[in-house]
Amino acid sequence: MARLDRTMMDAATFPSVEIIPTRYADLDEQRHVNNAAVVVLLQEGRVRFNQNMGLRGGLGGLRLMVVALGVEYAAELHHPEPVELHSGIARIGRTSFTIAQRIRQHGRTGVYAESVMVLADANGPAEISDHLRGAFERLTLR
Repeated sequence: MARLDRTMMDAATFPSVEIIPTRYADLDEQRHVNNAAVVVLLQEGRVRFNQNMGLRGGLGGLRLMVVALGVEYAAELHHPEPVELHSGIARIGRTSFTIAQRIRQHGRTGVYAESVMVLADANGPAEISDHLRGAFERLTLR
């Protein structure tokens, strides 16, 4: 698996920042947020990002599917402090787009992630419309 472009993500301005609480149940034996719990935090951020983009229920029979997820851990995250989850679109393809995410806590980055999302209908991948592409372009990393 290719490494994520951490330099780009550190320099980028993300169009969406969500504050997400950590839970006691997220902790592992080392008393930090477990890597499996981090994936759940990323999902929560991705769902909020998609909702803020208007991608919930308004796709006219189309649906979004995660087809790839890359996660790199840079530092431990701790409970009970919340995390800042930064999200933005890194790339737009014909039928897919990539959401870049960065989780920060106490001013430092703990996690870098990218999720490839495919727009699909009953027959498989569906082309991203010009209208939707325009909405995606407004939410790209700067």
